Amino acid sequence: MKIKKIIPCLLALAALPAFAAASNATPKRIGPVSYYGALHTSGGKIIGEKVPNEEAVIRGMSLFWSDATGMPYYNKNVISWAAENLPIDVFRFAMGIEYYDSDGGTKNKLDSSYAYMYTQDGYKGIVDQMVEAAIENDLYIIIDWHSHRAHTSGETNLAKSFFKEMAAKYANVPNVIYEIYNEPVDGSGGNWSAITSYANTVIPEIRASTENLVLVGTPSWSQMTSYGGLKQTNVGYVLHFYAGTHGVGTYGGRATQAKSSGNAVFITEWGTTNADGAGSPSSGSTKEWMDFMDNNNISNCNWSLRAVGSKYAVNNKQETSALFNGGSDGDFNTIGKLNGASLSASGNLVQPYLQKHARDWAAMFAKTLKTGSCAFNATTVNENAGSVATVLKAGCTYASSNENIVTSAGDVKKPGYVIMTANDGSQSLVVVKQIAKQTIAGFMDLKCYPNGDCTNNRASKYSGGTNMEWVVSNSTTTDEGAKFTLTSLDPSIVSIKTATCSGDGCATSQKGKQVVMYEFKGYGTAKIVASAPAAGGFPALQDTVEVTYAKSADRINSKFGKGMDKNGNLTIALGATLAGFFPEKTVDGKTPITYTFYGKSTTPYLTNSGTNLVAGNQNAIVEITAHADESANYGEVTRKVTVIIGDASQAVNLDEWMAAQQQQSIVKTNPKLPLRANIDNNMLSINSNESGDIHVDVFSITGQSVISKTLNSRNATMQLDMVANGAYLITIKQGAKQLNVKWNKK
Repeated sequence: MKIKKIIPCLLALAALPAFAAASNATPKRIGPVSYYGALHTSGGKIIGEKVPNEEAVIRGMSLFWSDATGMPYYNKNVISWAAENLPIDVFRFAMGIEYYDSDGGTKNKLDSSYAYMYTQDGYKGIVDQMVEAAIENDLYIIIDWHSHRAHTSGETNLAKSFFKEMAAKYANVPNVIYEIYNEPVDGSGGNWSAITSYANTVIPEIRASTENLVLVGTPSWSQMTSYGGLKQTNVGYVLHFYAGTHGVGTYGGRATQAKSSGNAVFITEWGTTNADGAGSPSSGSTKEWMDFMDNNNISNCNWSLRAVGSKYAVNNKQETSALFNGGSDGDFNTIGKLNGASLSASGNLVQPYLQKHARDWAAMFAKTLKTGSCAFNATTVNENAGSVATVLKAGCTYASSNENIVTSAGDVKKPGYVIMTANDGSQSLVVVKQIAKQTIAGFMDLKCYPNGDCTNNRASKYSGGTNMEWVVSNSTTTDEGAKFTLTSLDPSIVSIKTATCSGDGCATSQKGKQVVMYEFKGYGTAKIVASAPAAGGFPALQDTVEVTYAKSADRINSKFGKGMDKNGNLTIALGATLAGFFPEKTVDGKTPITYTFYGKSTTPYLTNSGTNLVAGNQNAIVEITAHADESANYGEVTRKVTVIIGDASQAVNLDEWMAAQQQQSIVKTNPKLPLRANIDNNMLSINSNESGDIHVDVFSITGQSVISKTLNSRNATMQLDMVANGAYLITIKQGAKQLNVKWNKK
């Protein structure tokens, strides 16, 4: 089978750097994650860490293979729509690895543009976007290694690396569930022994970072012919069924037996049709299975969230197990299109099942809060409400859990939810609902550099001009059909143009066509305003984003620190010489580099002889800092290396080194910056040249929001004592200015 390549640049365009998407996400509604928390197992039950005495049951949809057919639905609009309209508690990211072959062989290879095997960086960016969608909608996401041969040598090491990286990145994200093997089959040797060996190899990589739920596929297309026995924590076993092929009497008993023997079960894929996804839905058998899952408290995902009639149908057949009818272009991925889509015969069975089990998560969550005389009833308002001050009780004072959503005084800022903690310790819930708006797919906050790197993909010279460009949209209408206008308030930095896309970076759908672009003309941040009249039941669009064209990061020659270990330490012998260790200028900007030793220009323990490092004859530990100021086209750069001369345990300056380590949590930014920050003894001090609110967000290294607060003074302080030890990224924003500070709390 050959899947037509319709979006060849999709995965490349999705590549995101660290802290690009999910790191900044906060819930815009209350769903199952706020109520249950991270999912774990207790014997044969799946439970939530927040309500451990209650069996957690979640229901939702699996996305289709992440190929040309399924990928249009890997879209935040789709997830938001499904959360509100189906509604779902969970969705499954069915990441195609290399082959479709359901027998576990090497037939039917995925197009390389959509196979994780060949587009790893791009896929990680898409995972990040979908985790962001899960966080914003307060849903669970199952990251599924969608393969029939994961245990083979070609995939095991790849899976280890992938799950290790994902688990570290999302270590503190309760939304994430890991499904490490979709459907093992005998054709590739996928018996229980092979699966067990694979699981015992991959799961420890996840457990190095997180205890979130891990799901393991079972033999014979996950039909639970074998399960259990893994010496791992918080593991559930996977059952798959298709109602037209698999009867409850034969296959359901395997699930109940597993649960009764202390093995948790999750049905991550089930369909209303035959096992090949074709044929008419079997309504009678589907109803039996639905009752079975409900009676036995088994969480489940239906296959699949896509349209039946995609013209890129797998194996030239219609996927009648799909949720929607029609969809010849496979692109029901805007709110307008989704609202107008009709359900398939399968969808008419699945949606009522999901709606039957819809829960008022906000009300359930509110019942878990502390009560008191200052508490008020859970309140929901639209984002344009302005204020909720009228619900605050007289004589009580409140502290908001997120000043950027609702302030302590009750001012409504943006969608999300907050817990208002009163002076008597009581807690109350305020939910701010997002109003449906028109959208322009590529209209977003953006930061790009002269080398073409951007926070959401790469910029290029798409129209053949001399300046770097970014394609915003393939059309001049919003996703909902209204003609839009973009206006740059800072055209000397970024201007708007409509031009023919002709560069190598143009996607197939853009090549030779008129597209809307940004053209970068100077360094700085520009505000871009989008406007469009009302259309399709959506209000008029009036939105603003910030687009930054920033100097590229400069580099220090790799000879500085060459040979250091993973901890940044370099050990050399007494009297040794390292040639070229101190480069005089940076690699790109050719900017002079200065070197300091514990903040001093010299040290008695080594010599900076030209570009060479010459070690002294005493055991010592020296921290060397290399720094170059920004130049015309490159930003400032700083690197640190700790050089151990001889034996560290016998270092004559051990006290000096230990004192320096204790000061590592002290962070000072460049005093010349218009927005500056210092951290000393867990106190964040911020100074600005201008007046106006300063917004501070503290993120863990895995991207979880730890603190979000608005400060109202140009010279403000904020205590960070409550933050646990670890590594953090602090973003400080005031108007168009933003300062990012990396901080290690010890």
